[in-house]
Amino acid sequence: GSTDRMPATQNPPRRVAAAGEPRTPPPGSSRIVIVAGDLPYLLRFRRHLLRAMSAAGHEVVVATPEADPPLDVLTQLGVAHLRIALQPTGMNPLHDLRDVLAMAAWMRDHPPEAVFAYGAKPIMVGLAAAALRGVPRRYAMLAGLGFSFVEDGRSSIKRTVARAIQSLAYAALFRGCRRVVFHNRDDRDELVRRQLVARARTTVVAGSGVDLDEFAASPVPTSPIRFTYVGRLLRSKGVEELLQAARAVRAAVPDAEVHLVGSIDANPDRIDADALEAAAARGDIVLHGQVADVRPQLRACSVFVLPSYREGLPRSALEALAMGRTTIVTDVPGCREVVREGSHGTLVPPRDAGALASAMLAYARDPERCVREGVAARRTAERDFDVRKVTREMLAALELAEGSVTAT
Repeated sequence: GSTDRMPATQNPPRRVAAAGEPRTPPPGSSRIVIVAGDLPYLLRFRRHLLRAMSAAGHEVVVATPEADPPLDVLTQLGVAHLRIALQPTGMNPLHDLRDVLAMAAWMRDHPPEAVFAYGAKPIMVGLAAAALRGVPRRYAMLAGLGFSFVEDGRSSIKRTVARAIQSLAYAALFRGCRRVVFHNRDDRDELVRRQLVARARTTVVAGSGVDLDEFAASPVPTSPIRFTYVGRLLRSKGVEELLQAARAVRAAVPDAEVHLVGSIDANPDRIDADALEAAAARGDIVLHGQVADVRPQLRACSVFVLPSYREGLPRSALEALAMGRTTIVTDVPGCREVVREGSHGTLVPPRDAGALASAMLAYARDPERCVREGVAARRTAERDFDVRKVTREMLAALELAEGSVTAT
């Protein structure tokens, strides 16, 4: 393999093109370790940031659990990869302590100037290791508050325990952070209210942004009106309510279509497969499964729908805006940021299939509204969610030299 497993040999990360010690950063730049739980996720959502950091002369080491990273992609980005011991999920404190000590040992031999941890478990492991080694610059990012902070109307001991553990960890680790980055103000305000982070140390960015060239605007089809959901098929994404709404919409406007793009996984919050198949068999929905490229689905849709219970800032919705699609989303943290009242989009209460169906019917009966709001949605994407703007804000939050920030 082209990566080294920590801590067996305590080797440095290998720059993917050639093994060896990390190069000495040029004057004024930093060696920064980015700790993440999922390399494909990081590459999908923060590739532009990684490229900009490397292009500015920073020594970038991406630390994730993957044994076989995509070598060609990492080489193009100019970053190194370090395989680390990290359990992205689970709440075994002994495993987490082992992972913290392993990473701290590696940092002792290869000290970074900065550590940036992305996500709940990487924050707990990566920042704890950085604190043990006295890394001077420590940063964190929460794309969302996740399972622990979702209110889905169900009581859950597991959720209560997870929230307590995360809260204790955040309170301790964020005190040593120079900056904690959030994707929406509601998440930031909730942790400030819980006294887990000082407001003065926070930054809110517009999610991961969207590449406006990759997701170019296209004409809105209106015959038939097609509603499209893109995401994991989970209860907390509002898929149960969407199935109920789809049935009501199809009964009232038979030629309307409701398409679901995504798959069922092993998550305990997954939607009931029998209910999904029954809805498809009735013709209420069209299932597409997981797709490699979502753009054809967005081009074919009239209105994007995401009835989630809570988000960070949903990338799928930003991609829909960029392609000139209006949205129906729930009035919850992370989702409400994509709607501009009076211009484009509709907010509905979470866990309310009736309100969702009413909003969908309003669009199904007014095709011109879909077109008009789609034009406004693209303007919002250009003004507020351009990936180049978000990358500049991220580099500033991480106190890194900007270099050249392009959308390529």
